[in-house]
Amino acid sequence: MPGMAWADFRPDLIALVEEAGAMAQACRASLTRDLKPDGSIVTNADRDVETFLRERLTALVPGSSVWGEEFGHTEEGEGGLWLVDPVDGTTNFAWGSPLWGVSVALMKDGEVVLGAVRLPDLAESYSAVRGGGAFVANRRLSAIEPGPVRDHEPVSYNDSVVRRHPKQRFPGKQRCNGAMVIDGCFVAAQRIRGLIGIREKLYDMAAVALMGLELGAALRFADGRPFVFADHTADRPLGEAWIMFPAESGFVLDTAI
Repeated sequence: MPGMAWADFRPDLIALVEEAGAMAQACRASLTRDLKPDGSIVTNADRDVETFLRERLTALVPGSSVWGEEFGHTEEGEGGLWLVDPVDGTTNFAWGSPLWGVSVALMKDGEVVLGAVRLPDLAESYSAVRGGGAFVANRRLSAIEPGPVRDHEPVSYNDSVVRRHPKQRFPGKQRCNGAMVIDGCFVAAQRIRGLIGIREKLYDMAAVALMGLELGAALRFADGRPFVFADHTADRPLGEAWIMFPAESGFVLDTAI
């Protein structure tokens, strides 16, 4: 779809994720919890929200297809590929924590061009457009200050990162919010200085990664290799630690230990 002005879709996409978030909240009145084969929790909200978003997103951008957490992976359509995590932070959601959200991003020709996240229990909506900035509601977010992460500044990463690199000294104070949408939006809002992820799939992190890039953050693997969206469209998790840090942070994994 040449000449598409993706910024024109941002208001409709925000409205969709807000509606999806309200739907998930309503599901708590009759919440069901099941376990997936990998041992993670899935609820009726995950399934209902993804079903809703699949129909509405492909209507919003004709010719688009959907890769969602609950109902599977498809190839990119002529209109692009929607990357959908209907409830990111399902364990938090299922146990009543407010730290969860709905994440949607659109990939077109190997680039993430549009994204939106709703944090329903926090009543916050984030969005980004490639080349057009990142926003909370309709307020443009400020660029992330470049430079090193200081010892007293919070950085989100979990025990999986520590177990993979037990001898590594990581910068900042460790935090673990249990949901990539929370980590990513909190980096965008500079409530935390940066994040280190591992084992995510592209639908988990595409929307928040676009926000970070629009705000000047460095998005790369922690060992210094570049992160290229188009390299990660297969339905498998990222095998190595990656970071969304301030530009010029200087942090690189010590591969010698």
